[in-house]
Amino acid sequence: MQSVVITEENFDTEVKKSRLPVLVSFWLTGEHPLDSVSERFGGKLKLGKINVNDEPNLVYKYRVRNFPTLLLFREGKVADTIVGVTRVDQLMRILS
Repeated sequence: MQSVVITEENFDTEVKKSRLPVLVSFWLTGEHPLDSVSERFGGKLKLGKINVNDEPNLVYKYRVRNFPTLLLFREGKVADTIVGVTRVDQLMRILS
């Protein structure tokens, strides 16, 4: 499973209306860290990424000030926030 690129246009569909919890990463450029862990969740979690340069309104709306920032959405609402670089093993423990 690849992570989904989230934009203002698809945010409601991909995040707010998702039946699965959604881990959304606000990132800059380059390789995306969630791509390496997406297979480990086995359909229990949707992974989304928001390029902060392309989606400044979402950055502002969710008050993201540092990058990377991960927001975990459950039932359309922010349930947890992880700020800063997180190793894959740490992320897996947090999300388990």
